[in-house]
Amino acid sequence: MQGVSARSLSGKTLLGVILALVAGVLWGSIGYFVRRLYDLEYSTLSIVFVRMSIAAVIMLVFLAVTGRLHLLRVKLRDLWWFITAGLLSSILLNFFYSESIRMNPLSVASILLASAPIFVVIISALVFKERITSRKVTSLALVFIGCVMVSGLFGGGDDSIAQGHWFSALGFGAGFTSALGWGLYAIVSRVALNKGYNSLTINFYTFACGAAACAPFTEFSTVARSVTDHPLDTSILLLLHTLCAALLPYALFTYALKFIDTGTASILIEVDPVAAALIGLFVYHENLTAVVIIGIVVVCLGIAVLNQKPRGPASDEATTEAPPPAPANDTMLE
Repeated sequence: MQGVSARSLSGKTLLGVILALVAGVLWGSIGYFVRRLYDLEYSTLSIVFVRMSIAAVIMLVFLAVTGRLHLLRVKLRDLWWFITAGLLSSILLNFFYSESIRMNPLSVASILLASAPIFVVIISALVFKERITSRKVTSLALVFIGCVMVSGLFGGGDDSIAQGHWFSALGFGAGFTSALGWGLYAIVSRVALNKGYNSLTINFYTFACGAAACAPFTEFSTVARSVTDHPLDTSILLLLHTLCAALLPYALFTYALKFIDTGTASILIEVDPVAAALIGLFVYHENLTAVVIIGIVVVCLGIAVLNQKPRGPASDEATTEAPPPAPANDTMLE
């Protein structure tokens, strides 16, 4: 990127890394909220609908208050990218991940979703010509191994294979489908950014299209009953669910793509199993085993490897700086 010093480049890359990490931490809370809503007898599509619809309304109000409604104007030929992003996010990612949480132990569901960077790195190499560097491969391997350790899957815990708990074929399929959906969503978001659209534009249409796709299958009577029975508690739960599982992590991740490449960002957000383990420690007072602690260290090591600055200009390692998107385009709907 011409005209930008190496120092400022480093600062932007660091910002992208931090944004992706925070997004991953927030996504680590999704299992808690989904289980709470299942307890209220919400169906999977109802959970996805309330998440997406509330996020879309909040974003619309935010854009109106800040005078940015012009960001909703897109070219007609590009509209299908946003519809695709909404469908991928609402159906392949959110629906199947919620189903995976329902059918699998939380640890298994999180590990299956942690395979998403594999899809992202491969597809990004094919579509965007992003390098599959030795740093990316090493980091991806370390992060995935660390996630497996953090999950307790092989550590003899309640959800471990040693205790006979494993996933069904349907649970396995749901988990990997959610990972594929996440990978494809990341790719589509990168395409939209490269076309010059603002990250807020991508997020709004993702939520709006996702909510529209789920609306015909939503059990509105169940949602209404939960709100009328416990108006304050349920409203707070739905709002926190939307903020932590949708609005903030989507916004942070999409914005991070302006500063780091898609493969790097997808690896960084895989801190969510670590976040889930820490939530279990501090919220539910669950014990952290030695295996889990080592797993957290391994994940941090993988992230450190990914963000290690290449040595020398002749290095074949690509930096994590993403190519700049095209200039912002505010052309009205054609």
